[in-house]
Order: sequence, then C-alpha cells, then structure tokens
Amino acid sequence: MANFADTNMKRDLRSITKEQLEAEVSDAGFERFRARQIFRSVHKNKVKEIGKIHGLPKDIKEFLNTGYQIKIPHVLQTSVSGKYETFKYLLNMGGTKNGNRIETVLINEGRRNTVCVSTQVGCNVGCEFCATGKMGFSKNLSAGDIVSQVYTVCDQTGLDPTNLVFMGMGEPFLNYSNTISSLKILTDPEGLAVSSRRITISTVGFKGRIKKFADDISSEKNYQIRNVKLALSLHSTDRGLREALIPTSKVNELSAIYDELIYFYRKTGNKVTIEYIVFPGLNDTDKDVARIEKISRMVPSNVNVIPFHPINFKLSEPISYLNSFSDKQNSLSKRNINNFIAALRDRRVVVNLRKSSGEDINAACGQLAAIEKIK
Repeated sequence: MANFADTNMKRDLRSITKEQLEAEVSDAGFERFRARQIFRSVHKNKVKEIGKIHGLPKDIKEFLNTGYQIKIPHVLQTSVSGKYETFKYLLNMGGTKNGNRIETVLINEGRRNTVCVSTQVGCNVGCEFCATGKMGFSKNLSAGDIVSQVYTVCDQTGLDPTNLVFMGMGEPFLNYSNTISSLKILTDPEGLAVSSRRITISTVGFKGRIKKFADDISSEKNYQIRNVKLALSLHSTDRGLREALIPTSKVNELSAIYDELIYFYRKTGNKVTIEYIVFPGLNDTDKDVARIEKISRMVPSNVNVIPFHPINFKLSEPISYLNSFSDKQNSLSKRNINNFIAALRDRRVVVNLRKSSGEDINAACGQLAAIEKIK
C-alpha cells in the first residue's frame, strides 16, 4: 500500500483516464494494450499495489514503480444509521493532516445502492445552511480521490454502486477538470462501468460552467458520460434571499443560470433536477410556487423538495430562527413542505419529496463536515 510521505511526488494511477494512460505508456515505448491492462487492474479489479498487477513484464513494472503509485484512503471512522440504510465514512485522503479529511455516504436501498461522493475538502461556496460551507475551503480533491471514495465503499460493503451522486462535500464545478476525469474513469467500460444515466452532478450554478458541461459531455470524445444528469441547488427563487443563502449567487445571477439550464437541455436532451430545501415561512410562499412553475415551463425539470436538516454550526440571518430546531418546528416544517408540494402539483409541476437518509449520523443533505465522532 502506498506510503504518502514517501511517494507524494508520484502520480496516482487512480487519477489517470484510460486515454491518458495509453498516451503515457506509448510515449514510454511500451505497447498501448499494456495501458488497458493496467487500467483494468486498477479500476475493475481494484488492486491496491502496483506489484499486484498481474501479467506485466518486469520493465513495465519498473516504469510504473518509478513514477506512479496507487493512493488508498484511510478509513478513520464508519457511522451507521439507526435504520441501517445509510453508512457514512470519514476518510483521510493522504498524509496526517486533518485538512485531508472528507466524508462519503452510501445509501443502501436494497437493489439501489447510491454513493454520495465529495469533490473538495470543505467548500468555498459558503452556503449558510450547509455544514461543509461553514468549514471553509481547504483544497480540491484529485480525480483519484473522487474515484477512491467509490472503491472504498465497495471494499467496505462488498457492494458495487448502482448510482452515484456528486452531492457530498464541495462544489463539483469549482473542481471541474478533476470532476470530469473522475466521471470518465468511473464510467469506462474497462473499469467500474457505471452507467452515465445513473450519475448526477449537483451545482449551485456558475456562469459559463453549465454551458461548458453540456458541451463537454456532448462531445464525441466523451460519449461515455453523455447522459450524466445535472441538478441545480436552487433553494430560493428570490434574488436577495438566494444571495443571503448562497453567497456566490451575487455574481451568478439567476437569469443567467436559467439560460444555461435551457442550453443544457437543448444540447443534451437531459432533464434537469431542481433541488429545493424548504425553510418554513421563508421560501415556500405563493410567489415561490409561481416562479418555480415558470422555471419548469422554461426547461423540462423535476423538483426535489428537501427538508432542512439541522447542522452543528450557528446559523445566521435569514435562517437564524432555525438554530433551535425543536420538535414543534419540525412538525411545522413537515406541514409547510406538504402544503408547498401540493401547491406545486396543483400547477402541474413534477415534484418529489427527497427522502432524508442518515440524519441521525449527520449524513443527510447539508450535514457533512468531516468531524470525527467521539466514542
């Protein structure tokens, strides 16, 4: 297993796409098919040491050992929901610093196993309602770090994922190139071969990035990721409120984001998911219902309504009233959510209530913070 202190200058084989590996192996004077052999061993068979890649000549193994490694995350803690449907893994992605800690979640629903992966250590978006945003930003994860979260879940549970959601810690579109590389690796037919139809990328929206994403996944060279789904973390249709909840929206106006959603649908043919955390009495008004209806008419979409999940950080305005989230407030929240969903359905908006999984272990939407639980 790789020793991070000794091999931090070596490249992680889990970070390299098959096409990149073919080019590097060929440039080194070896047959291109050797790259596919290496790729299958690393990503399909999930070998953890270069020495355990079978069938390679000695000179190729020497080449790999000189410049490459296979980085393996350290599982620091496993938390299991009381309902035994959700598992949360606290991982150290290398070294001994707390700044390399992230969390990954598995939601086990029988035939459907969804892995929620992180793309950054912390997050520089700073959403007011999100524990990860309250942490601040430490660094981007490599493509291998993203891929390794999935492989770690496979190792820990013996289950291969049926679905992947890039909805863990961090903003995928602020770690764009590594996110795209990880998608290509995870969907590669000679690797884990996850169907792109079963992968969703979530973003708060950045000018130019949704359009670029549509162009990139539609290009011929990226055919294997062409059906990756897009989810927009909207959470408010009011500009002022959204800017208070999501600071980066001050320079990423909703009108521009809506235009890019339309472009995404026309370019890819893929419906968009609108994610919407309900803050009772704040963003569930009749005006919000009308504006969401308008969005759904502009671009074919599904709306996922999400309950607010309490976090272990102090909330500021405009949601400071949720700092003491009592049973009474929880009951009120459920009533507001039901009324909100009913109002949307009356306007023929396609809407679903997102099931809360893992709230008891701080694994639900907005709760990830890479904090080790004291036993």
